[in-house]
Amino acid sequence: MSEAVTADGFRRRVAAHMAGTGTLKPIALVAFGDGGHNPDNTAKPANSSASGLYHEVLRKPVSALIQEDLLSATGKGVIESGEIVAGVISEAALLDADGNLVCWKTFAPKYLESRETYGVNLKMRF
Repeated sequence: MSEAVTADGFRRRVAAHMAGTGTLKPIALVAFGDGGHNPDNTAKPANSSASGLYHEVLRKPVSALIQEDLLSATGKGVIESGEIVAGVISEAALLDADGNLVCWKTFAPKYLESRETYGVNLKMRF
């Protein structure tokens, strides 16, 4: 499982929260997109300065959020059969309860067919 890139905006929200000047919202959503790959099907870079996916196509509640070790959290999302039929997914992100980007990753395109589910895990290290 490749690790997700932590968004600079999330790091700023953590710093503000620790300084007592901001509120940190929990991870609540997962976003899927089809813009995370180049024409040759290689993954585009997941830049930490991004504020969202290249091209988001689906947003839904996180299906699970677990802490596998003391310095990471992994969010899981699932595209159910029929949600994106005959579509392509090449990027995914975790968002906080306000819809702000927390972390994201890009990957080679995954082509979805009917009656097929697709899951993604986004591991963020602290």
